Amino acid sequence: MLNRLVTSGLALAGIVLAAAPVSAQDARFGKSDGSFRYFAGIGMANIKAGEYVYSGNRKISQLDWESKGVKTGTIGGEVDIGYAWRLKGRLDVGLGGDGYMEDWDWLSTSYSGWTHQSLHPDTELDRYINVLLEAERALVDTGATRLGVGGGVGYTNVKWTARGGSYIYSDVTLHDTVGDFADGEKGISYEQRIPTLFLSANAEQRIGALTLSGVVRGGAALGYKGVDDHWMRDLRFTDTMDLAPMMGATVTADYRILPSAAIYVGGDFQQIFKTRGDARVRNTVTGASGSFDDGAATDYQSIMMTAGVKGSF
Repeated sequence: MLNRLVTSGLALAGIVLAAAPVSAQDARFGKSDGSFRYFAGIGMANIKAGEYVYSGNRKISQLDWESKGVKTGTIGGEVDIGYAWRLKGRLDVGLGGDGYMEDWDWLSTSYSGWTHQSLHPDTELDRYINVLLEAERALVDTGATRLGVGGGVGYTNVKWTARGGSYIYSDVTLHDTVGDFADGEKGISYEQRIPTLFLSANAEQRIGALTLSGVVRGGAALGYKGVDDHWMRDLRFTDTMDLAPMMGATVTADYRILPSAAIYVGGDFQQIFKTRGDARVRNTVTGASGSFDDGAATDYQSIMMTAGVKGSF
């Protein structure tokens, strides 16, 4: 749903930029004065990540991690530093949330479908942190209308832990072993660490007290890693991904209620596309280890809605 909202918001921003008149009053209000502008808000996010294991080109395992309705807190700011340049920063933090994990295996070529499955409704989102830093330069700035390009860096860290759950395994024949893990027993933890580098295009339009803005980002995840702890087996899998394409978008509408204060609503989308990489496994008790070239893959997606206040000084 938010994918459509992001697309519609950017389209609306484009229409406004093309059609809205620029008044002298708007231009005076919008001129850069070197002031620092800040914002703070709360929101909700849907976050999901995929974890994959390969033997050659054959997928032998897939773990789907997801949290919906995660409560989030957001703070950020921006400052004009002269010569049409603007610096921006934002921090999003998860304030707690539940999740769900499904684990599927295809361990035998004797069967056409999956051989092992486990479901984990008792999955907790341990951590969600998202940071964006961007430098943007205006190509057009009339005071009311601003169009710019820029670039920046980002970092996302997300981690889940799955406990308990049920399983269906294939020990002798297909799906012949069915059971449950003990309630609360720690099964698997999974963390993704995602540094990104991106270019951006920015648009902003002021219409009286209302400001519409949008940013689209495109780039890549560099040094993208996944860390998987199988607690019952004393194994840690560390996946180091190849270059992963990324895209993102943010749309915001704010309404000025005081000369230096406004309220806002916004939406944010980020996608890291599936990419392959190398896997390393280590026994956390004995220290024995092994590696598998091109034996792993990951992907990631987040969708967030926020509302809050903006100010300046």
